[in-house]
Amino acid sequence: MHPLVGDLRRGVRLWLKSRGLAALALVALALGIGATTAIFSVVNAVLLQPLPFHDAGRLLAIFEKNIPQQKSDLYVAGINIYEWRRRSLTVSGVAAIFDGKMVLTGGGMEGEELKSERVSANLFPLLGVQPVLGRGFLASEDVPGPASVAVLSYELWQRRFGADPSLPGKSIRLRGSDYTVVGVLPPGFSVIEPGVDVWTTLNFDINDPRVASGRSLTAIARLRRGVTFEQAVSEFDSMGASLEAAYPAIDSGYRAMVRPLAEHIVGKTRQALLVLLAAVGLLLGIACANVANLLLARGATRRKEIAVRAALGASRLRITVQLLAESVLLALAGGALGAVLAAAAVTLVARLGPANLPRLAQIHADWRLLLFAVVISVLTGLLFGMAPALQISSGNLNAALVESGRGGTVGRSGRTLRSGLVVLEIALALVVLIGATLLARSFNRLRSVNPGFDTSNLLTCRLPFSGGRNAAPPRRVAFLHDVMPRLAALPGVRSVGACNGLPLTGLDAGVMFAIADRPAPPPDQRPMALTRSVTTDYFRVMGIPLLAGREFTDADTSQSPAVAVIDQALARRFFPGASPLGGRLALDWSPPVVAQVVGVVGSVKPETVQGEDWATIYSPYDQRPTPATNIVIRTAGEPLAVAASVRGEVRRLDPEQPVGEVRTGGDLAANAVGGARFNTLLLGLFGAISFVLAAVGIYGVVSYDVGERVQELGIRMALGAQKGDVLSLILGHAVRLAALGIGLGLAGALVLTRLMTSMLFGVHPRDFGTYAAAAVGLAVVALAASYLPARRAMGLDPIKALRHE
Repeated sequence: MHPLVGDLRRGVRLWLKSRGLAALALVALALGIGATTAIFSVVNAVLLQPLPFHDAGRLLAIFEKNIPQQKSDLYVAGINIYEWRRRSLTVSGVAAIFDGKMVLTGGGMEGEELKSERVSANLFPLLGVQPVLGRGFLASEDVPGPASVAVLSYELWQRRFGADPSLPGKSIRLRGSDYTVVGVLPPGFSVIEPGVDVWTTLNFDINDPRVASGRSLTAIARLRRGVTFEQAVSEFDSMGASLEAAYPAIDSGYRAMVRPLAEHIVGKTRQALLVLLAAVGLLLGIACANVANLLLARGATRRKEIAVRAALGASRLRITVQLLAESVLLALAGGALGAVLAAAAVTLVARLGPANLPRLAQIHADWRLLLFAVVISVLTGLLFGMAPALQISSGNLNAALVESGRGGTVGRSGRTLRSGLVVLEIALALVVLIGATLLARSFNRLRSVNPGFDTSNLLTCRLPFSGGRNAAPPRRVAFLHDVMPRLAALPGVRSVGACNGLPLTGLDAGVMFAIADRPAPPPDQRPMALTRSVTTDYFRVMGIPLLAGREFTDADTSQSPAVAVIDQALARRFFPGASPLGGRLALDWSPPVVAQVVGVVGSVKPETVQGEDWATIYSPYDQRPTPATNIVIRTAGEPLAVAASVRGEVRRLDPEQPVGEVRTGGDLAANAVGGARFNTLLLGLFGAISFVLAAVGIYGVVSYDVGERVQELGIRMALGAQKGDVLSLILGHAVRLAALGIGLGLAGALVLTRLMTSMLFGVHPRDFGTYAAAAVGLAVVALAASYLPARRAMGLDPIKALRHE
């Protein structure tokens, strides 16, 4: 039998004899390895794995920025995509994407609004993606005119069409028109926006002024071989200056924003994930230090056994290998438990993770998770086992054979090493605890931000009108006029309104505008505002305060003069020190509209609670009926209790009218801070585990120290030491360890929390109160953990202590 096999078998027997110690070590290791493995799985899926496209490293995402207005990540004008295709020498192709929604009807199926993208025919070849069924788009199908072909997502093909392999070539009803399905894409396919259900051709018409000037497209490009990213950025910047001269009305002040596609998709989540990975690395370090302390304590009781083996001829290397084998065996067992915890955690993240976490669908437990758990377990076993193994196998083994419990060199050096490990635990725990506290305070600040509307007792649902009998603008208005009184009459409903874009859900529609009675600004300085089409009761239902003037009334129809209500942000910026009432706004709609300002309302957060307030222009829905709207309902009780009744009333009025995205006001607020909540919960959990492990570590060291010093304490008490003196002696040792650990932890936190700046809102990464609270809290816990062993020492009988072996 190989010696290593014998070592492992011997290790199993020894750990079975020390079940309590093994259980403590397994719990610490399972928590440390499990958390590390789970977070690494997320980081691997989001950051490390390449995008599922051919040669994905050469793919670029291109947006635009307006330099004078300091606006970035804007959609691209159609004329610019056309010119980039003609002029660029650094990219081999430019594809365009237009995000939208389409209603699927017909075939006896219930109407459903689908997430859709209109794309240029070269997108799929540019990405190197082949449909799993049928084909992609042909260049001849991507020409000006109505689109007539569609490619489906794998998920939609399974969910709505029963994975019918004969579906390509058949027609489906989208947006009230017939589309021929030509292909089905691979499972989980997405470019930037996740969860897209259907793709149709863009049918790009550059001769249409609205297409040429409208900024509504995302551009995807592929670098030519041998061309660097920097060369592409330089070329697109040069083309921007040329396009500004050629199309001043469209491109004045605009430049391209070129970045790698993977970098754009990951976005701001990179920093948060790296911080979480660093946190679990610290947690794993605490677990290792904790287990190493347990092994040192266990090893001290085995010095005579080791000495006997050495006396019988075992070399120090042979003894060290045996002890390391025992450590690795324990780590593998902890790793197995950790892998189970990690698999469960990864599944939860995939299901419950924030919607803004990129590549969420790619996060899952697989063989990589198991492999990582095995590797990290072996490394962890070597890490926490090396110091105890070297410590136990060294020292004066002859003295160990004759010692009678009074310690010696090995005991003193072992005590120093154990104390050092506890200092390390406290320092690492404090760093994690400070990070978690900073995020908790930041999240609390986020939750306290007023989004500008009342989220309580609010129900929202989306009504898409594209396709079906409500597609025409007059029918949209008529349908709302019919359905809203029915909804208002439902039991439990207090008031009903409608708006095309809800707060905290995205910027949505916008328009360039100017103050009509003032000199027109240059095209590059023409401001942009968000636009919302609302019904008369919308502001009252949402709890958005009226600050001046009036709200819309039933008299504001399509036949009456155009009117607008503006928000406080627009009023402050463009009418400083003056009343905006009666002012006129020139809106760059097609055709252009001049609307008179009749009211001012409070500002609402359009996208995130920590984001800026965007200037917003509200129009009466009757004057600008949008292709989709959101019903908002203020209820007397639980909002979801009336959801089924709302759906029923809509379908009684029109059985083909889809009702989607049923959400409460609480859902809107929760989704807006979903990423911050996810980070806070994870880091808070890591902080709590670190806190407990550090407390257990200092308790174990002080308790073992008391056990080793029983005779010394007995002598002190026999010579007249009082219980208070013993308490001071024991607690003094704990205080010194805690103070040193806290000092090192504060220094480490000052360095590492700078990485969290982008994750915090309203809290400085070096906030004094947070550092002080975390340090004091950890100090109190350290003292509390030391008090129990100290009390035990105070109760020692000096006579028995002097006889202690």
